[in-house]
Amino acid sequence: RILKSLKGSGCYTEKSHPLRCPVDSLESEMIESSFMKTNILKIAIVAAVSPLAAFTSGASEISKFDPRMAVENSQVQGNVKWFDGKYLPIEGKAFKNTATYFERLPENVTTNVNSGVRDLKTHTPGMQLRFVTDSKMIAFKWVPRYPNLAMDHMPATGVSGIDVYRLTKNGWRYVATGRISKASGGNLSVPWISGEACLVNLPLYNGIKDIQVGVETNATISPPPARASGVTKSVVFYGTSITHGGCASRPGLAFVNILGREIDVPVVNLGFSGSGKMEMEMSEHISSIDASCYVLDCLWNMDFTMVKNRYEPFIRNLRAKRPGVPIIMAGQCDDEGSQCQLAQPELHLGPPARYAHEELLQKVGITIFLQSPLFAVE
Repeated sequence: RILKSLKGSGCYTEKSHPLRCPVDSLESEMIESSFMKTNILKIAIVAAVSPLAAFTSGASEISKFDPRMAVENSQVQGNVKWFDGKYLPIEGKAFKNTATYFERLPENVTTNVNSGVRDLKTHTPGMQLRFVTDSKMIAFKWVPRYPNLAMDHMPATGVSGIDVYRLTKNGWRYVATGRISKASGGNLSVPWISGEACLVNLPLYNGIKDIQVGVETNATISPPPARASGVTKSVVFYGTSITHGGCASRPGLAFVNILGREIDVPVVNLGFSGSGKMEMEMSEHISSIDASCYVLDCLWNMDFTMVKNRYEPFIRNLRAKRPGVPIIMAGQCDDEGSQCQLAQPELHLGPPARYAHEELLQKVGITIFLQSPLFAVE
């Protein structure tokens, strides 16, 4: 079924690199990889979570929204009532025991995890506010955690900006991007259709000190409607800079956020630029998230020895802690290869990863495995 869908989308051919989307004209390897993963993983995730939708209901992060607390912590300035983002419905924040509110991993991450992860966990990719308001306008003001608003290869809109979407009968549709030029913060105001749901993607390569959402003084904010997919538990992504969101021009264009909107599922983004290296402690943190599906995409940051020593133990531990939850192992889909491809580039993963995948598929019951060339089991 996955192969048939891929062939229909143009992402599968019978050439020497079977898993290849039609994006050869794009010069950026990161953009190409992100484009390919969006198309391929969309099909794989739907195949993984759709049969489980009826069994993934339950309390979501959105359902924990307390409107009383939100109102008590709001304040009126002029003709705008401002709500503190910490008291609004949020998705993509998987842990409560964080050092500050807008962080992706708990504060007890140890030095057994590389320093890149420990630093980048304060970034907010995948985090999003999602709510409904009867206001005819919505305003936003936010203060980034770090003063460096942009990088030489990624604009400030992607690094430190926000994206706003509205829910229509045709799904989530783009409204506006909150631009930012000063470390003191950014501002955005948009007209709104009363009663429509709003989704706000937070910065990809910066953190958030504070974010406020403003509505008309007589308006309210309430939880959004249930997702059409029926999935309430998050799809958890663990990976590298591509997962993190590099180098999207704005937050909504990170492939994890695109998939969340298109499949209509909550997501948790644990992508860490240059730092997705599958330490066992990360397996423990990830397995503590009650997810509908796990997507593992770290091979880009792992050398031959890392793959050989870490890959199988990481996934065996995850499977032991979360039996029955689909695990998608995403292999590299580039044409040039990387360190762990050098020994046997025609396999794109090298013998250790190939062996680990085959063993895991046979003995651990992994649901889906995607690599180049495509390999699907169960």
